[in-house]
Amino acid sequence: MSVIRRCYASGPTPKKKEPVVRYLFYMVVLSWVAMYYVANRVDKKTVKQSFTEREFQQYEEETGVKRRNKLISSDLNNKYKFYVIPYIYDNDQLSKIVNLLKSKDEGANVKIIDPSELIEQQKQDEGLRYHYLLQDLDEQKRPYPQGLITALIKQDINNYMNTRQGTFDTNFIIKNYPQTTAEAIKFENDVADIQKCLILHFDMLNELPKYKSVDEKRAIENVNGYFDSVGRAKTLVDKFDPMDQEFEEIMMEDL
Repeated sequence: MSVIRRCYASGPTPKKKEPVVRYLFYMVVLSWVAMYYVANRVDKKTVKQSFTEREFQQYEEETGVKRRNKLISSDLNNKYKFYVIPYIYDNDQLSKIVNLLKSKDEGANVKIIDPSELIEQQKQDEGLRYHYLLQDLDEQKRPYPQGLITALIKQDINNYMNTRQGTFDTNFIIKNYPQTTAEAIKFENDVADIQKCLILHFDMLNELPKYKSVDEKRAIENVNGYFDSVGRAKTLVDKFDPMDQEFEEIMMEDL
């Protein structure tokens, strides 16, 4: 009995598809991870519309507003001088201070900074950095986070320094600021040294209690105490005695 052997021609072995499928799976996973990372980075740069004090500090760091060094270093203290008035009610007295500064420091510019005006500018322009933050805080009737006013002032000073006028010697007068010792310290840490804190005796004694709460009044008075403790506070009895002599004394000390 003959044994018939059949030979079957074997065709080419099909390639395995498993490695290809696995590769595609990994690529999909990696693409999702990359998309999540990019989206997360963009989200971190998105302007927040609601802030706690801690979130505001984080916001400053993430957006590059907060700097480790002062805006104006100590070697520029003779070029840019800062006078602060924690509380002023009568703008006529402000005009007198401006005129005295001009007469005692001829050739230097005088720039008045009013924080309330800076706040209003931010509210009116949606393109400005703090527009949505201020809008949200006002709608919720929440207090402004510590450091916000100083950040606005710092931004305004920086903008001024980048103008032609900012290339000249300038005396800055900041009205109704600082109204807490924390803001005073932050200003000197982040912006510049304060030359003198001017205390208007009449306004502090008679007007301050009318328009500020007990806590706000105490905080402003503490600012006076803070600068007085380091010898940089000067009380001007402007409504009862001519303030020219008092202010001349200040200028002679500082110039």
